[in-house]
Amino acid sequence: MKLLFFMLPYHGHINPTLSVAEELVRRGDQVVYYTTKEFTGKVGSIGAEIRLIGEEFGFQMEEAEDERLTVNLRSGEYYVDNLNRHVAKASDLLGEVRLENADGVVCDPMCLWGRTVAEQLELPRALFFSGIAVTADSPVFDYFSRLFEGDIPEIITDMFLKSEPLMLAPIPREFQPDSEYLADSFEFIGPTVVDRGMETDFPFQEIADHPTIFISLGSVLHNPQFYDLCVEAFADTRWKVVMVCKTPPEKVPANFLISPFVPQLKILQYAELFISHGGMNSVMESLWYGVPLLMVPQSSDQPLVAARAEALKLGRKLELQTLTPSQLLESAEEVLADSAILEGVQRMQSTLHNSGGSKRGADVIQQYFSIPVFD
Repeated sequence: MKLLFFMLPYHGHINPTLSVAEELVRRGDQVVYYTTKEFTGKVGSIGAEIRLIGEEFGFQMEEAEDERLTVNLRSGEYYVDNLNRHVAKASDLLGEVRLENADGVVCDPMCLWGRTVAEQLELPRALFFSGIAVTADSPVFDYFSRLFEGDIPEIITDMFLKSEPLMLAPIPREFQPDSEYLADSFEFIGPTVVDRGMETDFPFQEIADHPTIFISLGSVLHNPQFYDLCVEAFADTRWKVVMVCKTPPEKVPANFLISPFVPQLKILQYAELFISHGGMNSVMESLWYGVPLLMVPQSSDQPLVAARAEALKLGRKLELQTLTPSQLLESAEEVLADSAILEGVQRMQSTLHNSGGSKRGADVIQQYFSIPVFD
């Protein structure tokens, strides 16, 4: 079986699919990713084939007037402009994709260039969400509709309304808000966490025997003001603090280890608390290793993810605009002393480890594409 994977070229969209695709390759299927140069290493390492596309198949990021901007929220117009451009770019790929003679497409719901190509070529397709599943029938959609004044643009409603007979979400059903509103075609396979054992020179000996806090805003966001706040909150405390940021603050306390990149899955095996932006991948990885969360959402669906985690007693959500160093420090202490949160994290960790993950994802994909559902 030959399957094409069309995903937006971002870590948060590609990473959840990798171990599922790797399992398909292991079973003998041919998997092809259409992606940018940045992801050739990751995709190549799982045995998948690569078709290079340009950066224009991602979202064109807005330049902030102030790099210390506290919130990186995107406007509704920003999404509409990018999605319209993606639909127009789909024609650039039609010829190449037609020659693939693929059996089907696994597509990111937000990847409209991929969905458009698959629809125009009448290829069987499944959707692979990067986090919380959203459809226009679900109250979760109300959250995204607030980005727009007046009527929601047609391209946005189409993105959520156009469902497929198979839709996968890399979270457990328990984490999905309003799951009763979703169609039976949704498969909640749970997180697809795989530690690939990447070589690193990180000094693990410095955190091995110390209580450790891990701080990261993911692979895209950069907020110097937030990093300064973290330094002020945790300088010279009892913790070792591992913080990911592109540019270190001017003064780095002795108890801080700061780097533009760290092996997140390995760090989480040492951490007792994860201070995160609330991205779905980070939240699932933290819970996979039984680490409670302190979430400071920055943009996109992060407020929604953080609110859900807080409601399930998996951590606490803080508001970036009003956050102070003393509040951050106090919240860290309170989360670690909250028995309800610690017990909730343990329960969710067990749920994640029994949800099926990449093998379950590969099972349902193989079963789906082996049935002629697009006669």
